[in-house]
Amino acid sequence: MLKQFFLFFVNLLLILFFNNIVYAKSLSFLKNKDEIKLITKPAWLVLNDSNFYDAESDDLVTAGIGFSKLSHSVAMTKFANNLQPSIHELRQAKLNRFIDKKTGEGSLFGFKSTQLTTLFDGKIPGTEVQAFLDNHGVQVAFLLQVPLDFDLKKPCIVAIPTIDSQGVYNATDMQIRGLWGLKHNCAIVYNDKGLGNALYDLTKKQGYFIDGKVSKQNNKENKLIYIVNDNIPSKYTSNRYAVKQLHSQQNPEQNWGEYVIKSLEFAFYYLNTMYSKNEQILFDKDNTIVLVYGATDGGGAALKAGEFDTEGMIDGIVAVNPQIQVPNNPEIPLFIQRGESPEEPLITKSLIDYSTYGALYMPCAVSAIQDINSELTIPNIDKYFFVKNRCQSLKKANLLVSDTVKAQSFEALEKLYEYGWSPQMINQLPFHYYTQTMNLPYKYISQYGRFSVKDHLCHLSVASINQELLYNNGEVAPLTKTNFAQLWGNNSGSLPIKMQNNITAIDLVNDDDPKGPHQEFFSRSKNGTNIDYNLAGAICLRDKITESRVQNGQNEVLANGNLHGTKTIIVHGQLNVRNLPDYSSRAYVALNSYREGNASNLRYMEIENASYINSIIPFDNTLIPIDYYGESAMDWLWSNITKQTSLPESQVVRTVVRGGDIGAAPQITEKNLTPIAQSPRTENRIYVQKSVVRLPK
Repeated sequence: MLKQFFLFFVNLLLILFFNNIVYAKSLSFLKNKDEIKLITKPAWLVLNDSNFYDAESDDLVTAGIGFSKLSHSVAMTKFANNLQPSIHELRQAKLNRFIDKKTGEGSLFGFKSTQLTTLFDGKIPGTEVQAFLDNHGVQVAFLLQVPLDFDLKKPCIVAIPTIDSQGVYNATDMQIRGLWGLKHNCAIVYNDKGLGNALYDLTKKQGYFIDGKVSKQNNKENKLIYIVNDNIPSKYTSNRYAVKQLHSQQNPEQNWGEYVIKSLEFAFYYLNTMYSKNEQILFDKDNTIVLVYGATDGGGAALKAGEFDTEGMIDGIVAVNPQIQVPNNPEIPLFIQRGESPEEPLITKSLIDYSTYGALYMPCAVSAIQDINSELTIPNIDKYFFVKNRCQSLKKANLLVSDTVKAQSFEALEKLYEYGWSPQMINQLPFHYYTQTMNLPYKYISQYGRFSVKDHLCHLSVASINQELLYNNGEVAPLTKTNFAQLWGNNSGSLPIKMQNNITAIDLVNDDDPKGPHQEFFSRSKNGTNIDYNLAGAICLRDKITESRVQNGQNEVLANGNLHGTKTIIVHGQLNVRNLPDYSSRAYVALNSYREGNASNLRYMEIENASYINSIIPFDNTLIPIDYYGESAMDWLWSNITKQTSLPESQVVRTVVRGGDIGAAPQITEKNLTPIAQSPRTENRIYVQKSVVRLPK
């Protein structure tokens, strides 16, 4: 009996033992099954269209034109039917960017002409996919490009938030930033930051699809980038246009970081569906290099992406001339030291603050700028016929105290110095004001304040103007030299929108001009008799920045400075008159130091003789190309991630301008473009510690 009980007990133990093994194996199987990640389409993702380009008739970066033709001459895009351009013609119009090889593009950065042959003209084959995110009515366009030689063994993705409101088809982004990624066998994903190439014709009630096709309404397959459904009074619609960033009342800038991350989620989803054979995820953040590369407001979006990325998706960021704004908060002390001068508080200003201030005084300061630089040719200074009127209007408005026009002009210039512009920048100001006028502050005040067309902000509107080259005083007129279908290819993302022959077609107009609506630069203030560049409008915009609706929108877009240790390189031009260094990159670097301390992986490169304008006419003799240094920063970042080389230290990069006359500057060489040094000399080193930025002389 005892023996039987013993055998029963042993058998029971054996059964329990083997059952436990089977149970453990089943748990292991279930665990492995759970670990198998299956491809899941994001719920917010709307796929739109997909095309393969063979690099003959069409390609990913030049729309079939090729780099040789782009760098040979300025070519006009011709449409078989001007009223209904084909998708291919529209892509060619958008990517038909003249490349001036004398700037170094084609030899020192961008495409390399030495690598081009009669059989290979830089056209890159691959797949292009359009998609959308629809976020509570805010529509964000994405464009994924997968080169034919995408590296499956060493996958990488470069996310590019595009410049301004150009949309995802942006020649500069594609042919410089996107090209860098494609040459490294990476997939490229663009996002339009919720802005898009989104002009809407209020007269004919028509807008654009993502690919530039014109339509009056959405359809099942596609949605307009921007549509105005409100019933707009007729007085606001005649030859008038709405612009998504200006009039959609959405302020998408507050979500720019999220949109970059969403674009990457789209890229991962599509790459996995494209290459996976069993619905299992092949590519994720753990086995794929992820970089973000943006310039100007796209650079700001790149930094916002680093702040938003709490999951460690992004491996590295390069931001060129980033448009980034930091809080002016007494509880966050930021400091700067310039050379051997004492350390001082770094007082920040918002973009709408210093841009509206500049819009007040730049036209009057033109005379002083000319006097100071009497031996130099100042670009666009010959456009200013009414400086006297503007200075006198400022005096009448108690914004200047001097009595003579000459003294008023120098007083206006001194005010610009006090507000952040430096003496080395002033030769750019006539060009900057003429090309931007009040468009820059108007754009962001309208966006932050969520103004609609019907609000008629400061009695300004967007309209088509007289397109005659001669006898043009900026009066509002219907489109005659071009049409709405063609404008998509000409839209550079900011007003004014010019035709291919550089004649302005659409711009900001002053509806309060006593002689009828006129292009803002050629207009009179309300109740005025002489053209004064609409000082009343400039004062109105200046007053708007203190309104609560504008301040609330402004506060929504401020950076927090925490990049979570992501490897980041900021490249900023010292002479950037649009995004003043003190109020953008320098302030952000100090804020990041305050937030992350020694855990920060941010490097800051400040480039001499560089601005937001590249080394092109009319600044070919005085500025160097900032994009050379953006590409160099990407090369440093790539080497660090793939080869574990050290990142360069923060520094001022000393450069040499090309010199010569405007339009006749000599070929740029490596002697002009000093490379970024891994360990810069002490006299060039920028030190950042405990929220203090220490600049060399």
